[in-house]
Amino acid sequence: MNIIRRNVGLLAGAIAFVGAIAAVPATAQLHIAAEARVTLLARAYNATGQQLFGHFAATPGNVVFSPYSVGTAMSMLISGARGDTASEMTRALSMRMAADAIDAANAEMLSILNGYDQSAAPPLCPPSTTVNGRNCEARPGGNAMNQCQPGFRLVGNRCVAPGGIPASARFLAANALMLLKHGDLISADYVSSLKTKYAAEVFKNASLDDINGWVARRTEGKIERMLDQVDPDSVATLLNAVYFKARWASVFDPKLTKNEAFNLTRSQKADVALMNQTGSFSLVSRGGYRAVRMNYEVPELGLVIVLPDDIEGVDAVARRLGANELIELFAALRDGQAKKPVNLTVPRFKAEYRADLTAPFRQAGIRKAFDPNSADFSGMTGRPAGQAQIHVDQIVHRAVIEVSEESTEAAAATAVGVRSAAITAAPVPTPFRVDHPFLFYLVDDTSGAILFEGRVADPR
Repeated sequence: MNIIRRNVGLLAGAIAFVGAIAAVPATAQLHIAAEARVTLLARAYNATGQQLFGHFAATPGNVVFSPYSVGTAMSMLISGARGDTASEMTRALSMRMAADAIDAANAEMLSILNGYDQSAAPPLCPPSTTVNGRNCEARPGGNAMNQCQPGFRLVGNRCVAPGGIPASARFLAANALMLLKHGDLISADYVSSLKTKYAAEVFKNASLDDINGWVARRTEGKIERMLDQVDPDSVATLLNAVYFKARWASVFDPKLTKNEAFNLTRSQKADVALMNQTGSFSLVSRGGYRAVRMNYEVPELGLVIVLPDDIEGVDAVARRLGANELIELFAALRDGQAKKPVNLTVPRFKAEYRADLTAPFRQAGIRKAFDPNSADFSGMTGRPAGQAQIHVDQIVHRAVIEVSEESTEAAAATAVGVRSAAITAAPVPTPFRVDHPFLFYLVDDTSGAILFEGRVADPR
């Protein structure tokens, strides 16, 4: 199988893939409630993300990736794996559910995330008014019979006002199966399963241009080129792409953005654009770091920034922030008591990242999937493991994120290729000044998933 590639947000972290996991009885796994399934899936994706981050963090510089994107692409791969190959993958990826439950949870999570886009929803209008296009309308009233309520103006014989815009965030997640030159080795049952459970688009006789074009469209052009080449013996490529754009609940005034010093290290500084605002934010302090959460218009979505106390402490803090501590941190930031007036200073930044995930997944214990002689993807081919044998030969991930005064925009894509063996304001505001390397996590409260995460060593 070929690489998994995906674009995500910036993040740095510690990686140490989870080993054996206590087994849940199969009968119980298949009857897990939808909410519990999504929670378990999100925790597995997040745990894998922290392990990957540890691997990425060993190299200096900015890091950005999407645990959600990587996890979804790997789930589609698990759906076609059998025997020891499947067992190795589920253990290494912290999956605590049977394959059928993983498939169901992915469908449910996809529905949650795509449901945040309310851009096509009708406008919000006051009672006793009607919707007309993007406007609200009502009959004139009052003694003169031509008076309109506050906020409305008389147009002809109607009172008209722009409709309210529903809170919306564009998180568009999509999956695809590209059947390449030898795509006839992929069974009709597997194709049907991906269509049903992952809403995957299927392309026959696909080419490199088809792969890159699909990713570019699904990421609004943020990832123009996913793969540089396709092996002539490739059977198929699994793709997941995500695009995110959301407006802050409290936007930054561009007039308050100033070029100021950012401490790259204790001895090196650089001028970067620092955004400023005073408002009510969730803020918590823990040993060695502080964290703030900035909500988007859709309050279930937020960007968490973790700022080490030490200018050069970002890697040490990242090593501490395993999946369990992140769960506790995110819960503390959701607690209403964490809200307080804050003088917030955050750098404007943009980052891109590309990673080959083959080595970290091998280190995590996924070995048979990469072995042409022992890989068992018979659930993908519909034939016994010894026939038409296919294996994973690369996993690649790409991501980009941009944070500005008004919004956050990010995209990610993951490609998995299959190859055969032969092929507030009363108190004094608390200052929170992000002027040295930091971590960030773009989180979804509904599912508990980390959608993007990364490390910013240099915002320029």
